[in-house]
Amino acid sequence: MTTSMNEFFKERRSHERLPREAVISYCLFEELPLSASRRQGELCDFSGGGVRFLAAESLTKGTQLVLELTFKGWQAAEQNWLWTGNDSDEGILKALGDVMWCAATPNKEQFEVGVRFTGRLHDQRINVP
Repeated sequence: MTTSMNEFFKERRSHERLPREAVISYCLFEELPLSASRRQGELCDFSGGGVRFLAAESLTKGTQLVLELTFKGWQAAEQNWLWTGNDSDEGILKALGDVMWCAATPNKEQFEVGVRFTGRLHDQRINVP
């Protein structure tokens, strides 16, 4: 079986990654009942399958996170998302995810974290502390 170079180097993701600069809030799932304060990270990109963001701490592979992402110009409507184009509208996505990898950035002050979504929190009353 022969494989072309394009096929060999083709990204193995099933979801297209979309670059986006925004703040992401997260907490460790195990800390949720303890009302621990949320942590902030800088979102690098996201897809239907997960997110990549910068964090001030190293996170171990397999760590479960509760994530909260805010998207300007969108509104959450039950199970769907609607594009309004109005920056005053903010759709908030609350999701569960597992850390798949974590690597120090060149400046060693931040860590790049890859998280795979494992579920979505549809109950908007659940708050990331």
